[in-house]
Amino acid sequence: MRRSILICSVLVVLGLGVAACSGNKIIRVDNGSSLKSEPQESKQDEKRDAAQVHTQLGAQLMERGDLKGAYEKFQMATQFDGNYEPAHTMLAILDERIKQPQQAEQEYRRALAIDPKNGDTNNNLGYFLCRHGRAQEAMQYFQRALADPFYKYPATANTNAAACLMRSNNAAAAEPYLRKALQAEPNYPEGLYQMAQLLYARNDAFRARAFLQRFEAQGTATPDALLLGYRIESRLGDADAARNYANRLRDQFPDSEQAQKLGATPP
Repeated sequence: MRRSILICSVLVVLGLGVAACSGNKIIRVDNGSSLKSEPQESKQDEKRDAAQVHTQLGAQLMERGDLKGAYEKFQMATQFDGNYEPAHTMLAILDERIKQPQQAEQEYRRALAIDPKNGDTNNNLGYFLCRHGRAQEAMQYFQRALADPFYKYPATANTNAAACLMRSNNAAAAEPYLRKALQAEPNYPEGLYQMAQLLYARNDAFRARAFLQRFEAQGTATPDALLLGYRIESRLGDADAARNYANRLRDQFPDSEQAQKLGATPP
């Protein structure tokens, strides 16, 4: 299971703040004519402010589905300040959305080159590599993310590392990462879901049920989680609970791939 990327959340993680989502922050971007007589530091500040505001505008356009407009804004941001890491990260996310993985990787790596020890950028690149079947390479970036003493989201990197290992059929190595994720953030939804999935794969359906119930208590309903709930309850022999999950999946996500899988494989 992967959660959909919410642009507002991405901006907060990247340090652009709540104002980037609310639109309350107004940054004046000078046309450059008044910069000639100002100190060099002030010029750089103006460029950084311009890069930030164009990245914010691009993210808003991207959220509304205007990918071409968003791309232009992100490009303008990098023209104002080529070392503004969030602009490169947003370009990478956009490139992935339009199915240009090579360009996306280049942008993730450009972002990382700006701040090689940054936890967020290392996690982003690791997650990208894992999604594209390069699990072994991805793990080194998750490790670098977790080595950043200022990284605010260790639950995310630990969960991503675990999911990557599980994709490689290495559940034994994945479990310690999930336990660290849930120690850091006990109600982290993705960590709870991944732990439920791991335990179900290990034929421990009873404990898998407990973690999935904790996941659902966070108010999250996804096709993957509902399908997993159906399979867990089927394995435990609770036909009513299994039927409830199946009905919820068909009602809430009727066109999903997961809804088509109901009953296709044994529990």
